[in-house]
Amino acid sequence: MIDIPTAVSIFFIYKMDLDKIRKDLRRLLDKERFKHSLSVEKTARMLAGIYGADEERAALAGLLHDCAKYMSGRELLSKAKSRGLKFHSSFERQPHLLHGPVSAFIARERFKVLDKGILAAIRNHTSGRPGMTRLEEIIYLADHIEPGRDYKNIGNIRRWAKKDINRTIALVAGEMLKYLLSRNKEIYPGTLTTRNYYLKKIRGTEAQ
Repeated sequence: MIDIPTAVSIFFIYKMDLDKIRKDLRRLLDKERFKHSLSVEKTARMLAGIYGADEERAALAGLLHDCAKYMSGRELLSKAKSRGLKFHSSFERQPHLLHGPVSAFIARERFKVLDKGILAAIRNHTSGRPGMTRLEEIIYLADHIEPGRDYKNIGNIRRWAKKDINRTIALVAGEMLKYLLSRNKEIYPGTLTTRNYYLKKIRGTEAQ
């Protein structure tokens, strides 16, 4: 067991590191993206409290989830290829989808985040994936429901987010699909597989 003085010391070291990361991130991102990142950090901490996850890990993942957003599409593609990342062919046409995986690279290389769970949550926050860890689920939702987000059904989704994480993920993925269809945009298959997986989880729970 960690004694109280050591625990307090670890807490303040963490706080100092987080403050340093915020200052660096402010220089890296534009004003609106930095504001969004702070909001996702706060929302992730809130969701972690509800669902029994580590709030500090959730906060750090939320803060850094978009740390590659300063890059252009061409830069994202170049960075992903230079790191040997394998990705779906649609990413060539929609390189902005790479900002999650590339943000994970930057979180590790620039911000020295070595926690694999945090890096996975950053990597998969845009479209999610079947079988996400609880931390991945929290960052996926925090990104889509933070107070700055405003889209159809967001009020209902925020209410569900506080009581049923599986149903909320399915709802968010569904709204993303409807948005893309309404604008005749290409749909990355990962969004669909995420929705289907969580729909099955909901139905499996309801059948019990």
